[in-house]
Amino acid sequence: MYDAYTPKDVAGSLPVEVTCLAFQDRRGGFELSKFCKSFHKKAVQELKVCEREDLLLCVSDGQLMAHRLSDQDFKVETLIHKVKPVQTFARFSPKTSGDLYVIVASRKKLFLFKWGEKDGHKDFIEVALDYNPVFTDTPSSIKCVGEMVFFSVRNEYFSMTMQKDKTARTSSTDDVAPPEAWNGFVTRLLNFNCQPGIVPMIDKRRVAFVRSETVQMTDIWGNRPADGLKDVLTFTEVPMQIVYDSPYLVGMLSNGRVEVLSLFSDVPVQTMKLPKSMRLCNGAKGQVFVASLSDIWLMDTATNLRKNVYHLIQERQFEMAIQLADNSNLIPDDQKIEIKKKAALNLFNQKKFDESFALFGEIKTEVLAILRMFPELLPDGFQKVAAGGVSDMPANDRMRALLALGNYLSEIRTEHAKHIELYNRLRSSGQAKKTDTEEMEKLLLTLRVVDTTLLRCYIKTKPALVDSLIRLQSNACTFEDAKKIVESEGRLRSLFVLYETRKKHEMALDLLIDQSSREDADPFFDDAIQQIVEYLQSLGNSNLPLILKYAKWVLAKNLEAGVQIFTSDETEMARNLNRKAVVEFMKAECPEAMIPYLEHVIFKWEEPASYFHETLLEYYVAKVNSLFKDYVHAFPDDENITRAGDEDGELGIFRKRLLRFLEISHSYSPQTVLLQLAPHAFFEERALILGRLKQHDQALALYVNTLKNVPAAEEYCKLYYNPADDTNSQVYLLLFRALVHPNQHHHHSIPFNADSTPFGSFRDDVSETSTVVNSTSSYQPDVNTAIKILAKYADKIDTIGALNMLPAKTPLRVVFSAINAVIQTTGRQASTRKMEKSVSECAMTKKLERKNRAQSTKIVVTFSSECVVCEKKIAVSAFVRYPDGRLAHLYCHNDVKI
Repeated sequence: MYDAYTPKDVAGSLPVEVTCLAFQDRRGGFELSKFCKSFHKKAVQELKVCEREDLLLCVSDGQLMAHRLSDQDFKVETLIHKVKPVQTFARFSPKTSGDLYVIVASRKKLFLFKWGEKDGHKDFIEVALDYNPVFTDTPSSIKCVGEMVFFSVRNEYFSMTMQKDKTARTSSTDDVAPPEAWNGFVTRLLNFNCQPGIVPMIDKRRVAFVRSETVQMTDIWGNRPADGLKDVLTFTEVPMQIVYDSPYLVGMLSNGRVEVLSLFSDVPVQTMKLPKSMRLCNGAKGQVFVASLSDIWLMDTATNLRKNVYHLIQERQFEMAIQLADNSNLIPDDQKIEIKKKAALNLFNQKKFDESFALFGEIKTEVLAILRMFPELLPDGFQKVAAGGVSDMPANDRMRALLALGNYLSEIRTEHAKHIELYNRLRSSGQAKKTDTEEMEKLLLTLRVVDTTLLRCYIKTKPALVDSLIRLQSNACTFEDAKKIVESEGRLRSLFVLYETRKKHEMALDLLIDQSSREDADPFFDDAIQQIVEYLQSLGNSNLPLILKYAKWVLAKNLEAGVQIFTSDETEMARNLNRKAVVEFMKAECPEAMIPYLEHVIFKWEEPASYFHETLLEYYVAKVNSLFKDYVHAFPDDENITRAGDEDGELGIFRKRLLRFLEISHSYSPQTVLLQLAPHAFFEERALILGRLKQHDQALALYVNTLKNVPAAEEYCKLYYNPADDTNSQVYLLLFRALVHPNQHHHHSIPFNADSTPFGSFRDDVSETSTVVNSTSSYQPDVNTAIKILAKYADKIDTIGALNMLPAKTPLRVVFSAINAVIQTTGRQASTRKMEKSVSECAMTKKLERKNRAQSTKIVVTFSSECVVCEKKIAVSAFVRYPDGRLAHLYCHNDVKI
């Protein structure tokens, strides 16, 4: 025990009985020269000082009254008429507004009043308060903490959460503001069997409740506190009154005894006897007033503060020492820091590691001083052993210390990284000072030590966080230190993350390749090939030689995976690679990858350059030529003509892909392809290429005579038909002629421009081996099919020219269906043209009417005419007239639409 408080006389032998005490901060002393003898006729039961509102609230004779603090005579300003008798009251000040409310207990109810403007002056205005349940008696003690209200009814303590009722405001439709209302949500807390006592402990976010000799503490929500302090304190007897003066609870006991308890100990700190004392009241910090019926004392902690702090340090009661020192200005800041440093070391030695590091952090202890308690974690050159280290601790305690250290260092590194980032921004903007640069050098050194130590710590305590720490962009651990640490622990996965983060690409890829062949490798490397692919995909053109170097290994292992390196759509890296360099690489190292790569580049990325189209076509042709040789050897000579895509295996697949490419691509040389294709084969391909050369007669002869596939010929015509092109507009007529005269090649009967293609004329260049129809071939005319074609596409065929091609002996009944279709088509076309003409004439008439109206409007522009946009003179500038007659400069009209 020690003398926490020293009592001093404030007032003695007063001419009146002291029934209540209240303390006002702004009073400078304790003078009784201005004694108010006419304050109230009846005894005062409660007093509350409201400094901001300049009010002194008082309960006397069952009424709540308000006096002005600034009035020396303390005249009654106002009183609450509606509620009487008042049992007790409390000040309620919501954090949201800061307005003054009072909660009043009377006749088994709680009432709420607000101090506000009423009829031109300040008064208490009743506010609706809705709560449940109905009380069995009038609340006898009320205290408020923020929006929480604590009170007692008979032998029970309750809490009530206050919430402003917003439904009235939202449902109101009048301009007048709706009346204010609050809701209270009541919760039963504790039972007791003594005089009630509720003590708010604002700085600790606690509330104390008297229960006989004990004091039960909860958080402000009524739950058991989780701050590590004691939640039950015991007086030597039932206290009549308790006040809280951090870190003490001061209780008034019987026979004038005052007992002081500490929040950190079960043993009473001090007991003193003040004759006939009955009441307590909080004063300034470190002060408590005590009163008897005629005397008042001040109990002050300042007298013995230094001695008591030193005593507590000697007794290793550091928490109490810190509380007393922080609550006083008598102890310098450097001494307070020294006390907390000793307290932190004491907590560490008591194996309260989290609390220790929290206190070290609070006083901004140098990080290296703390880390030296863990010498085995420090980088080389920093391993100076400090007192109180963990070297001799049992394994479990050492592990708990490392866990706490990890949490502490994580917070420290976050704080340091923020400072460094701020400095970098200042430096980039040219606002950094020389002192800032020197400070940053220290911070960077500290951060390097912190990150290196944290890496070692995480490896031992939280391995799952190692990779996350390494990936941090602000990680200051040197590459050599980090590599040494993770290698010594055999953490190859973390080693890969380190290589990847620090852009040591070759090291990372070599590690993946090495682990891909090991049976005992970490499961992280189970799909090493795919990891290499994804890694290479993340690199760009600046690392293209590196990509090609390792892509060779992947292509040799897995062709499809290797192609993915260059065709990924996940990022823009692969899309932006130098495609020509990739093609040259594949030609030399892996020709099998060329087709899938170029297909992706052309079909998905829509590459327009002819180099890639012609290269793909070259590989397509080489592929089908090779496959076709093996394919035809398996069939008799009379079955070696096959249709594209009908073949089994790869040949059918690649012929379909080749045909698709020939249809959609326009960036290749048709003549070159014709020369590359094997002679007397690949007729569908030849037909499409001939179509690109506008040699439709030869192409259609292939479909009709060689392939015997008129539907395919129709699809060909749909592909190339273009009514605006002199040559392509004749394709259906050429199909008709190919059916009627299969053995004739009337190259000049339908005009072709031999030089219409960008390649010039190819008629003399195409070799005889690529000629579509042998001149000695003899095919039978198919007039019936030709007539069907004419009937089906009558609107796309020159009817007269087609009918003139029919043999003279063709029966009229055969031609009838075609002529009928032609007539119907001609009729529809005539009707359409007539309708189009009528619509055009109508539109023209309306346009002429608008033109005439516009021309008949007189526009007068004088030197006083102004622009409606800029309000300047029109003068001789180009202008616009709006329908309502307003004028504007043309450039103003274009800038601002009116």
